[in-house]
Amino acid sequence: MSKERTRCRERVLQLLFQKDLGQEVEVDFSDFSPQGQAFAYRLYDGALQYKDLADSIISRFSKNWKLERMGALERNILRLAIAEMFTFSDIPQAVTVNEAVELAKKYVSPEAGRFVNGILRNIVRNWEEVKSLKEGFVDVTPEN
Repeated sequence: MSKERTRCRERVLQLLFQKDLGQEVEVDFSDFSPQGQAFAYRLYDGALQYKDLADSIISRFSKNWKLERMGALERNILRLAIAEMFTFSDIPQAVTVNEAVELAKKYVSPEAGRFVNGILRNIVRNWEEVKSLKEGFVDVTPEN
């Protein structure tokens, strides 16, 4: 399942990236196993649900980097990882961070992997504060 989960993360990242660019997306995970489909749909829904909160967290814990200055892929990889940490408490945070770093290295560059790693490690180190931000977050995500 772990290789399939990696492929699911890649697919969700592609959808988030397209949405971020204002493109229409077709959400279809039918080529995954039933477990993979369930994981991908939950991850995608979580990423949409927590997008504004993730942006706030990224802005708070990224040193010297404004969210809008980040590349769209890096920004969406960070959003995806934060959503995964909130949505799947059974997945160790170290696994989520490693998967995000690998996505950044694969789709952007080794430097992007280090960048993503630094921000996510800072977030994980301050997880109690991050959880308190989540508790104060009001979800205003539109239905569509």
